[in-house]
Amino acid sequence: MNDENNEPLRVLRFWRDLEIFNIPTTPTAKDNTPQIKVTTLRRRGPQRTLPWHRTEFAPTEPHAFLHVVYVGVADVEDLARLVLRGILPADDLSEREVQRVSGQGWLAAFVVNEHGVPLPDSYLAASYAHGVHAFRETGALDNVNARLQRAKEEFAQRCHRLAQADEHGDTTASAPGTPLRWEDLEAEREVVCALLGDGAQKAALDWRVVVRTSRIKRSKLKDNQEAATEFLNSFYLDDLDRLIGQAEKQRPFGAALTRYLGTAIKSDGRVDILTQHATMAQLVSAQHLPRARWPAPSKHPLVLAQQAAVAEVLRTLDPGSGILGVNGPPGTGKTTLLCDVIADIVTERARRIAALDKPAALFDEPVQMAGMKFSPLKRTVVDGTAIVVASNNNNAVKNITQELPARAKISGEFEPVAYFDEVIREIFRAQKVLDDEKQPIDGWGVIAAALGNVGNRRSFAAGFFRDERKSKPPTATPNMAVDAPDNAGDNEAEETAVTDDATSRTEPRDERPPTLKQILETASEDYARYQAEWKAAKRAFLDLHADVEKQRAVLVAAEQAARELDRSRVQRETLEASLQSVAETLAASEQALANSRARQNDLRALMQSHQAMLAQCEAAHLPSLWDRLMRWFGRETPRMIARRQALAAPTQALSETGTALSAISRDIAQSEAVLQRERDRHQAVSRELATLMRQRQVHQQALDAGYATGAKHFPDDAFWSLPSDTRHRASIAVGPALDHLRARLFLHAVELHRTTILANASKFIGNLRVVNGMLTNTLQDKLPADQRPRLWDVLFFVVPVVSTTLASFDRLFLGMEQDSLGWLLIDEAGQATPQSAVGAIWRSRRAVIVGDPLQVEPVFTVPLRLTEALRRQHQVDPAWSPADESVQTLADRITPFGSWVSRSTNGVTDDTRIWTGMPLRTHRRCDDPMFTVANRIAYAGQMVQGRVDDAGQPLPTPFSCVLGQSAWFDVASRRVRHPVSEDELDVLRQCLTALRREPAHGEDGKPARLYVISPFRKVKNACQKVVKDGQFDGVECGTVHTFQGKEAAIVFLVLGTAPGPQGAGARAWATGAPNLLNVAITRAKCRLYVIGDTQQWARLDYVRELHAALPVIRLPSGTQPSASPEHMPSLFDA
Repeated sequence: MNDENNEPLRVLRFWRDLEIFNIPTTPTAKDNTPQIKVTTLRRRGPQRTLPWHRTEFAPTEPHAFLHVVYVGVADVEDLARLVLRGILPADDLSEREVQRVSGQGWLAAFVVNEHGVPLPDSYLAASYAHGVHAFRETGALDNVNARLQRAKEEFAQRCHRLAQADEHGDTTASAPGTPLRWEDLEAEREVVCALLGDGAQKAALDWRVVVRTSRIKRSKLKDNQEAATEFLNSFYLDDLDRLIGQAEKQRPFGAALTRYLGTAIKSDGRVDILTQHATMAQLVSAQHLPRARWPAPSKHPLVLAQQAAVAEVLRTLDPGSGILGVNGPPGTGKTTLLCDVIADIVTERARRIAALDKPAALFDEPVQMAGMKFSPLKRTVVDGTAIVVASNNNNAVKNITQELPARAKISGEFEPVAYFDEVIREIFRAQKVLDDEKQPIDGWGVIAAALGNVGNRRSFAAGFFRDERKSKPPTATPNMAVDAPDNAGDNEAEETAVTDDATSRTEPRDERPPTLKQILETASEDYARYQAEWKAAKRAFLDLHADVEKQRAVLVAAEQAARELDRSRVQRETLEASLQSVAETLAASEQALANSRARQNDLRALMQSHQAMLAQCEAAHLPSLWDRLMRWFGRETPRMIARRQALAAPTQALSETGTALSAISRDIAQSEAVLQRERDRHQAVSRELATLMRQRQVHQQALDAGYATGAKHFPDDAFWSLPSDTRHRASIAVGPALDHLRARLFLHAVELHRTTILANASKFIGNLRVVNGMLTNTLQDKLPADQRPRLWDVLFFVVPVVSTTLASFDRLFLGMEQDSLGWLLIDEAGQATPQSAVGAIWRSRRAVIVGDPLQVEPVFTVPLRLTEALRRQHQVDPAWSPADESVQTLADRITPFGSWVSRSTNGVTDDTRIWTGMPLRTHRRCDDPMFTVANRIAYAGQMVQGRVDDAGQPLPTPFSCVLGQSAWFDVASRRVRHPVSEDELDVLRQCLTALRREPAHGEDGKPARLYVISPFRKVKNACQKVVKDGQFDGVECGTVHTFQGKEAAIVFLVLGTAPGPQGAGARAWATGAPNLLNVAITRAKCRLYVIGDTQQWARLDYVRELHAALPVIRLPSGTQPSASPEHMPSLFDA
């Protein structure tokens, strides 16, 4: 195989080598729970006592403690600098690199038992350190895995020298041994640090140790020891290595990954659907209208671009496989779009269920799995219907799996709906899912589940199934006995009975809502009832499906009629013009013929007159006998000469008149023939026009029938003549009645799933018991990887949507091979590095990539110069580099329908424009000026405001705020410790104080949510301190990255930076692209307050647009508050 000609293989190797240099991060105090404590330790600091020497972590009889130790902990920025200098000693990180990395990384990690004794097999050295060492030695990274394995073996040897194993060589939590000391931890750091070179060993870094301590039931200690070792150098290395191996063996990838790694579509193969109306009309055709929709309010349909995206996703991907990019700027309804896609997929599976003769036909013949009876689902029913939502952004994952099951996500116009609602409430309780106000969420159905990490899987299992069998199976019934597992007395399942210790102590078991297992046990006792319910649900679904199809047929006919009316409108105008022309010609011809006939009559009369005159002349000059005799001899007598002369004039006149009469008679005959043809043409055109008008009447009736359904628009000439913003707020070929019907079809599809599960209760009890064991990892080696796809079939049948981060994808879907998942929906894909999605795409038959390359870019910790060196080494095009690309940009490049977006502020510079796939453009989040500024700096004015009145004017959100309208608080900073300005913090403090005195609120009267955002981590930290010290409750602080995918009524944007050259680099980084400013300002729904120095910021790219749009309030600087914040005079009191 010629690797030089195999670009996908070179790209995969490039990405694999980059992942080797990924700097993994430690847990933080944010991860603390009642059972988990994260501690940061310094040998010479106040926190120096190692956890296994502290009384609070002393083991007890019921509980043990497990410590995950991270040594050589330092800021990621410092470690990235060591990596760069280890390979390129003379280089340093750029401002862009400094700002893109955050958190703290580590050099090595391992697990320590409650006695402080390390577990030898738990060791993991940082791959980037071994990568630096390998690159310096050989210039290649092919043997890094071998180096890591050797490092693990060497650690085990060091452990054996430190600890004494028992006679069986046991070094588990129960084994004696020597506890680790500070000297041991520092020695471990030095072992790895030496790999980075002399510069690392001499670096005066703030080295520290981070320990994640877990309190665990002793009965679960073994499982948790395995889970504790799940820390990784890179979440994607295993998948990349697997795909490299497949490519090296020349085994083809599935369609989705093949396209993802394929060549970009050329410019002439791309269609800008914002300007090419014919293509957009095809995309939103009623023929492609999905049969189902999410039960959102029927008066709020998808708008034009959303309709195009959903229809294109289902039209191109649902019948087969592939990948499609969807570009969603802030507030344009990405989640709404995904909900409709999910609804249609679930409905399609219900259609397959409805084709079954009976509920039991859902299953193939039973098999043995992990010693239990398992009934696989028929592939014809479930194939290709699994839905996974993934993202690098936890908020995006949360949005899907917490919003979809919430009752608030179902419009109140629909009758009370429930899909095992008691189960989702128990799952939410087990997973501690709360709303934004920290209150429990009322769920309507177990439609989605967050399963990414081990904790999520176990807490989900506890709320979902909770198999609490002890030493004997549940009371058998005739229906259950068939599917009881062969080892029904197995105690392994007991370990999964309760995963939340705190909850189990405070909440009596009998007060909990029933789990699905208990519901199924009850259903299995009433077989006949649920068989009847299944038949009723099937019939109701099919009837409603038929109603939807009838309505769709009406709309398809109406759309076709609209097109025919447009086409025939030109034809009608042509025929009418032709008829007019023929009529005019006919009239002229008839007039000319009448004139000719009149002339003919005149000539006839004249001829008669000449004949009479000639007769008179002849009579007057009759020749004598002599004259006749002489003429016979050829002589002309004088009398005959006189006769000839007398007859000459009348004879000539008669001849000329006869000639004229003959000519006009011939003309009349020809004119009559022409006139007849013209009359025939007139009649033909009249008949054609009459036929056309009858056809137009039929088409108009069909169009009127479409309008009668409630549809307001069809993709006809009248629609495309509307202003652009009006079109993008409109919907094609749908109305409230049909949308209500489509939403009900989805709900009936869910109900058919519910009755199918209950009608097969016994089989599902047995199946879900095995699924539960897979989720909680209690089956371990009893469950081969190749059996797991059948288990996922069962779980996806019950819970249609599963969410996970991309980082957890390969561990969650262990054993799931190429194309084994039906649908992959990646949200916020603009934040994901290109390599982070390859494993997920490889496992998926269809991939929908949703995001925005003009919002937050991926977090990428590998130094850019090292990235460039590896790229050149692998001969890979820059288009594949994670330094500048994302999952979204790679998906957009292979999506044929989309739009060009200029990245220049004037919107006309071609060399800065980018291609985005399937653009969403109707924004419904922000008031002005946030909307207008973001639209101008990032989207070349392509977005339209979705919240408008009947006249198309923006409708600001009713909102009351003591600080007034959005503004820029101009602070000429003097007290600066770059990038933190104390003067700006004073202004922030006063703003927050004013809002505490008089909280801002909307129409509902509830206090408004408030964010404090900065582009810079140090400024964010300083703002957090202001909030904490001032006890400003409910205020969230973070960098721009923190708030991607979130929104608040009020946003403070604290700019920071030192004046002049000292802060110029930081400002240049923050304004090098519109992304950061775009995200920051579009978090604000109602008010945006910028705090910063206009002298330093206002003339910079993109910021100048914001400065021009905001009133500037100039504030004094250099003043320190003399009173507490509560009593401090406010700059806004005036």
